[in-house]
Amino acid sequence: MARPPAPRPNARLSASQLADYLVAPTPIGQMGILRQAKYPGPNRPLIIQYQHAKRAIAECLRNRAATARIIAEAVVSLEQRRDDPGCTPLVRDDAQRSIDVILQFQRSANNLDLWQAIYDEAPARPATLNINGVEISVFPDALALSQARSDNRVGQVFIRCTIGQQGDAAENRRAEANGHLATIAHLHATHYLAHRGIPHAPTSIVLDVPRGQVARGAVNMARRIANIETACAMIAALWPTV
Repeated sequence: MARPPAPRPNARLSASQLADYLVAPTPIGQMGILRQAKYPGPNRPLIIQYQHAKRAIAECLRNRAATARIIAEAVVSLEQRRDDPGCTPLVRDDAQRSIDVILQFQRSANNLDLWQAIYDEAPARPATLNINGVEISVFPDALALSQARSDNRVGQVFIRCTIGQQGDAAENRRAEANGHLATIAHLHATHYLAHRGIPHAPTSIVLDVPRGQVARGAVNMARRIANIETACAMIAALWPTV
C-alpha cells in the first residue's frame, strides 16, 4: 500500500485556501484550512471537484464564438460519466454537479461583465508566490488580456464552482474571499506576467458561477495586500504547531 504524502514542512497554501483562510469566521475554521494544507494526503478529496466544468468554462472564455459547441460536448461527456455504473458515486455526483454549473454559466454569461477582455490559456506550471514565508500556489484557469489607449494589460482568471454555505453572513464571506483571490491573482501577475502586458488589478477576476458574479481586483488594494501579508506572517509562525 502506498504511503500517504508526508506533512509539508514549509508553509504552503493554494491561492483559494489563503483566500478562504482570510475570511474564516473562527480560529477553528482557520486551523482546519491550515491542517488541510499541511497534511494533503488524508485531507485531499478523492477527485478534484469541478475540474471538467472549469476546463469547459475556461474554453468558452477563450473561444466565445464556439460556446454552444463547447458546452454541448462537455455535457455529453459528463452525462456519460454520470450514467456509467463503473464510476464511483463520487465521480458520478461530480459529473452531475459539473453539468449543473456549466449550464448555469451558459445562462448567465451574456449578463456578466466578462467581455471587455480576451482570454488566453494559463501557463501549465506557474511559479509560486512567496509572501512572508508562505509559499502560495497560484493556478489560474485563464489569462485575461485587455487594452486601454495604447496599454496592453494582463490579469488572471479564477473560476469558482462550489456552491458553498447559504445565508447573508456566508455570502458576505464568499464575496470578501473572492476579492482576496482576485488580489492574489494580481500580485502573481505582477511578479510573473509583465512580459504579457502591464499587470492591471481590475483585469484579474474571479468568476463565481453559482452566484453569477464577477469580482475584480480593486484599483486601491492596499488594505487587502496588508491583510494578506499579515495573515501570511501568522501562518508561517503557526505552521510548525498545526
